[in-house]
Amino acid sequence: MRDLIAGEEPELCVRLRQLGWYIHRLGQEMTLHDAAMTRLGQWWRRSVRAGYAFAEGAWLHGAPPERHWVAETRRALLWGLALPLTMLLMAMLFHPAWLALALAYPLQALRLARQPGGLPRAGFLVLGKFSEAWGALRYYKGLLLRHKAALIEYK
Repeated sequence: MRDLIAGEEPELCVRLRQLGWYIHRLGQEMTLHDAAMTRLGQWWRRSVRAGYAFAEGAWLHGAPPERHWVAETRRALLWGLALPLTMLLMAMLFHPAWLALALAYPLQALRLARQPGGLPRAGFLVLGKFSEAWGALRYYKGLLLRHKAALIEYK
């Protein structure tokens, strides 16, 4: 038995499916979730928490056939860590390619802006990759150092 600090319900569903159970989703809303976030810092901490959950879910159930949150973790680490570090390295080497890489962020936001929520939502999705990467790194650090996870509060 593991103590999860985030992503408990999706992880439970993975374990239930592994035991042969079926998870059915209803085609209608059953409740409304009020995250009660009114400040950017709350949103940031919630995104860190999501990145932590992605990394932990991928660590626990990332192998096939589940591949639980592997893609989400990979996206967070690519957009929120690998790309910025590559840009920084190129900038330090005075290589102009860092400017081309920097265009990836606004282009990604424009691509995502075609979805419901438009450009504001797309901007937060792109920005959120940095906090998700931070959360994933927090998970891996705790795993490496064998620290017990503390709840990441965002309200």
